[in-house]
Amino acid sequence: MGSKRAGNMSTPLEVKTWGEGRSNYVAIHGWGGSHDTFLPLVPMIPTAVRLEAPDLPGYGRSALPERWQTEEVAEMLAASVTLDEPVTLIGNCTGGVIGAELAKLRPKRVKRLVMIDPFAYVPWYFSIFLKGTFGKMAYKTTFASPIGRFFTNQALRGKRTGDSDLTASFERVDHGAVHSFLRMMYEHEGPARYVDLDIPVDVIIGEKTFSAVRKSSRILQETLPNVHIHTLAGAGHLPIEEQSEAVAKLVFGND
Repeated sequence: MGSKRAGNMSTPLEVKTWGEGRSNYVAIHGWGGSHDTFLPLVPMIPTAVRLEAPDLPGYGRSALPERWQTEEVAEMLAASVTLDEPVTLIGNCTGGVIGAELAKLRPKRVKRLVMIDPFAYVPWYFSIFLKGTFGKMAYKTTFASPIGRFFTNQALRGKRTGDSDLTASFERVDHGAVHSFLRMMYEHEGPARYVDLDIPVDVIIGEKTFSAVRKSSRILQETLPNVHIHTLAGAGHLPIEEQSEAVAKLVFGND
């Protein structure tokens, strides 16, 4: 698994921006994703909205952090997006954790957090990929190989709708960075780190998603002070792709 050069705190992330409105939203992709994660929402961006979607360190053309820690990744994010006015953060999958970290570090710059099908912890079937040489080989077989991605996506068909693909984004990533990102999530202390977040948190999950996501949503509701869970009927782990209009309505609200 190759890797890019290490970045530093002054290295901006690559950011894609849609819309010219003054209502700021920052969209944060999850493990194995990129700003493309949010493309299904673009046609539904209200005229008042500007949506910024960075590629996290090691993804797209963004550089690696010096240390794989959520605090450092959030600092790189803060240096790369517009925080002149309080923003709504949209975190997809593990991007929700990065969003919570940014809200913790810049509490006056974040007014709301939307977590879409989030993992509050790394379940055992992902932690397998972190077990030394065996774990790296298991990761390569599952996500770095076209055949592995095909069979993995087929095996997970119960967690998605017909045409959606849970592994497609792994075709275009730096696999060394993706593996390091997963380890960073595994070593994270969990939602208790964000118990003092004093902002509304909307958690959007698919009805057919992983049991770990459903458990995560309950953990978040029990741990954070202001969580509202929205379950989308018929959706799996990719609500943005599978229920785009419903997600857009929940995310953008009255904007």
